[in-house]
Amino acid sequence: MKKLAALVLSAALLAGSAAAVTPEEAFPAVNTYPGFIDVEEGAWYADAARVCCEVGLMQGTGHAFAPDELLTVGEVAAIAARMNQAITGEAIPEADPGQPWYQCYVDYLEGLGITVPDGAQTADRQDFITLLAAVVPEDMLTPINTITALPDTSDAQVLAFYNAGILTGVDDWGTFAGDKTLTRAECAAMVARVARPELRQTFTPADYDIFTAAGMKPSDVLFTGGTTAGQFLPVVQELIDGLEADCAAQGMEFNWFNTVDGVEFLDYVTDTALARFGVTEDDGTELYQNFDVQVYYSRLLGLRGE
Repeated sequence: MKKLAALVLSAALLAGSAAAVTPEEAFPAVNTYPGFIDVEEGAWYADAARVCCEVGLMQGTGHAFAPDELLTVGEVAAIAARMNQAITGEAIPEADPGQPWYQCYVDYLEGLGITVPDGAQTADRQDFITLLAAVVPEDMLTPINTITALPDTSDAQVLAFYNAGILTGVDDWGTFAGDKTLTRAECAAMVARVARPELRQTFTPADYDIFTAAGMKPSDVLFTGGTTAGQFLPVVQELIDGLEADCAAQGMEFNWFNTVDGVEFLDYVTDTALARFGVTEDDGTELYQNFDVQVYYSRLLGLRGE
């Protein structure tokens, strides 16, 4: 029902005149930024905290913003409700002193047909996207990226926020990590990008096929001492790419029994990658011991349709 409610709401917004407004028109500056004592000038989230305060979507407590504090569902509900009020003009009712501070925002969203989890619980990235996607109309999500797939989700709402440059992954491969918690600083960065398109970011996920082919995740530790698949496998692939290019330049087919300075390709790739990280095969975890470069390469070619 949650997804259906979100779709119904989006359709309703798009049908109304409010959907035609730009983010700048919907979220004008209504506050003077007082400066927060815990937001240092030059901090990566400083501009985001300022924008969120100016447009009234996120506030601090007194003169503090608490950038490292984990976000709650109630706070996300408040942000989504304020966004919907700004876009549609539908006012949020006054808070009931006998209820939690966020209850009026939860009630407001639920009155629109949006299901809201327990407001007291810590929010995760999926909660953030689900609630914001229910109130931000499609024409405020103009694509600046062309991402069609992510390593851990195919959710259309998540892809829409990635492609609009509002949401970026938690690593170079674009992993969404929907169950990961959010700090107020991280939330502010994304909220500010909704309100101010000039803050949105282009993003192209790095190649994830190499991890799929190896049956691993980037975070998998391959060697004692902490070397991960995310560090090791791209080097393996870089070496293979170089050998392929050398073969093509000489009009040869790539073959693992070809040699580099008398060393067969298989040994060259393995030994060079190990040396790059200062490890040996004996340092390898079980994951590395089960890793076969030739099998990996065959699977990679299959994934790429080659």
